[in-house]
Amino acid sequence: MSSRNAVYLGIIVLSALLTLLLNISNARRSITLFDPLVDVCNLIQNYYVDETEDEKLITGAINGMLHRLDAHSEYIPVSDVDDFQKQASGSYEGIGISLDSQDGYLIVISPFEDSPAFKAGVRAGDVILEVDGKDAKNLSDVQAVRILTGEAGTSVRLKVLHRDGSEEEVVITRAKVSVPTIRGWRRHGNQNGWDYMLDQEEGIAYIRLTQFTAESIQAFDKAIETCLDQGMDALILDLRSNPGGLMSAAAAIADRFFGDEVIVSTRGAHSSPQVTRGRADNDLPNIPLVVLVDQGSASASEIVAGALQDHRRGIVVGERSWGKGSVQEIFQLPDSGALLKLTTAYYYLPKGRCVHRREGESEWGVTPDIEEKMDFSKREDFIKLTEELSIAPVSESQDSDDRQSVAMGGELRQRLLEADNQLAQAYKQSRGLLRTRPSVIDLVSPDLQ
Repeated sequence: MSSRNAVYLGIIVLSALLTLLLNISNARRSITLFDPLVDVCNLIQNYYVDETEDEKLITGAINGMLHRLDAHSEYIPVSDVDDFQKQASGSYEGIGISLDSQDGYLIVISPFEDSPAFKAGVRAGDVILEVDGKDAKNLSDVQAVRILTGEAGTSVRLKVLHRDGSEEEVVITRAKVSVPTIRGWRRHGNQNGWDYMLDQEEGIAYIRLTQFTAESIQAFDKAIETCLDQGMDALILDLRSNPGGLMSAAAAIADRFFGDEVIVSTRGAHSSPQVTRGRADNDLPNIPLVVLVDQGSASASEIVAGALQDHRRGIVVGERSWGKGSVQEIFQLPDSGALLKLTTAYYYLPKGRCVHRREGESEWGVTPDIEEKMDFSKREDFIKLTEELSIAPVSESQDSDDRQSVAMGGELRQRLLEADNQLAQAYKQSRGLLRTRPSVIDLVSPDLQ
């Protein structure tokens, strides 16, 4: 063996030894670190007043660690895996709400429109205090899904705390939850489709995205094509009460509005930064755009609204969004088959804002350019009108007189704008933008507010 090869071999052996020693040192440090946990478990097993179950102790210890991190990291034992997968699939019978957790309490991000919870008066931001008379504090997402879902026709009683400080008990009858991802402002006659033209004469279209699924992109493109064929000159994109969904679908829809620009990025201490950009050939003409958000707008919907706002592609109207901008990955534990949902990164908007509402931070979510709080005194009128507009009118057919149809649409639009002050503000902004026709939206003109 040459002296050079001997040196190379020595370096390799030394590196291997150093790696081995380092691993042993780390292992010893880890064992020492967890000594108190083992000691406590032994003391509980030997001296606690009642008999204990090892599995419950382990689950409690794991959840204790995760709860110190954030509200979205979660341990799913084998017994809860099926319920967790049901929650992730989005297909179930229940009351139709999207939930978050804060300080141990379940918070309603948003009730799905037309769902049993929506019709019962559950609102975005409501705190669930009790379920069927039992304290709901410290329920996990999976436990909540198990309790709130159930066979259609059965009922559940919730005690909720509204944002105005009032408490209310509501009895909700479970049903099959099926929410279309794309909606217009009313059903379109006997065609059983949606009418997207809120104001045909002004050319103002309205599209509501209720969540982001694999079907959302194709449905959105079809709705946009319909709007363009009908003379769309401005668009109101409604992302209120949209709890999110597939980030890939959200990015694809945001990409329709601008070119080769950053849509969103992710960063985490132990993950490589990821940047999602749009394509150079965006698909839509640069028409005036108004985006509606509220406290129920979360996650993927915040990404879309925030990207459009940062690139000055549209005016954002409504209320500050929820602030759910964390990335969770699912890990399967090799020995037990249990799952670990762990936060691994945060979402950042094009200008660098972190979407997620982190403790102690004042900047999170999407703050509207024009704030317009929802007038809840008209909520009952709004719910009834929404149900009415979701049913295809039998009096309106393809053979009906055009002037009569336009007049009917105008009356319904006026009723809707009176019941929905946020939409009324978006409509006002759209008309103002059509008058000014800005090529780039730099500032919201005071005379449009």
